[in-house]
Amino acid sequence: MTVRVRPEAADAALLSVCDHAGTGCGERSVEGLVEMELWLPPGRARDGGWLREALARDGVDAEVAVERQRPGWLAAQRRFHRPFVVGDRMRVRPPWKRPEGDLLDVVIDPGMAFGTGQHPTTRGCLELLCDLEPEGRLLDVGCGSGILAIGARRLGFADVRAVDVDPESVAATLHNARANGVAMSVARRDFERDALPPAEVLVANLTATLLVRLAGIPMASPPARAVVSGLRTVEVDEVAAAFGPVGLDRRRVVQSEGWAAVLLERP
Repeated sequence: MTVRVRPEAADAALLSVCDHAGTGCGERSVEGLVEMELWLPPGRARDGGWLREALARDGVDAEVAVERQRPGWLAAQRRFHRPFVVGDRMRVRPPWKRPEGDLLDVVIDPGMAFGTGQHPTTRGCLELLCDLEPEGRLLDVGCGSGILAIGARRLGFADVRAVDVDPESVAATLHNARANGVAMSVARRDFERDALPPAEVLVANLTATLLVRLAGIPMASPPARAVVSGLRTVEVDEVAAAFGPVGLDRRRVVQSEGWAAVLLERP
């Protein structure tokens, strides 16, 4: 799928695309416009009208086109998805790259297209997780590819639960968990309608709007710590304030390329 917008609408379009499509995208300038490319399974791509309408509801005027993958798609994917190191502790890689050194190894299949760690928000979450003591149950809300839940298992969290409203995200997380040889509970849940399992650590890489909604959901046992991301740096104050009523205060913010990941803890 290709989304084309005016440069002044690019930031809003990127947030909207990631929110509604559930995946990241490549971005470049073409003929005075900003073009975003994303890969989705055929059943999700459909005719593109659903994404155009979703963008319009968010106030973004965009052109949306759909085509079958071009012959160079796999080569483009391999150029884009490269291994990276988090906190000198963990190395995240695609399956065609081999493990290296003594770093904790996380392998994520980008063909599943639900988040491979290339985006600053995912990297920020992993960086914050690297600094936490792996104690108590961890719950990943909106798990996507499962990269954060798998990273948590590699870091020593023994009890990890992952949930997502999208059944294809659940399948992607299960696929990647098996590829990494880690055990975790994965289930389809809509956090606005379904009860979530209690956890001492909450992880959520969503959007600022969804994080505020998540913070407002009654919790029988609120978490002691939360790592949240998917927000622009200008949205940090709003999201941190939303978690205040459940007893969580801002402790650390990781920023990169205008995006932020936030660690919240009980005083």
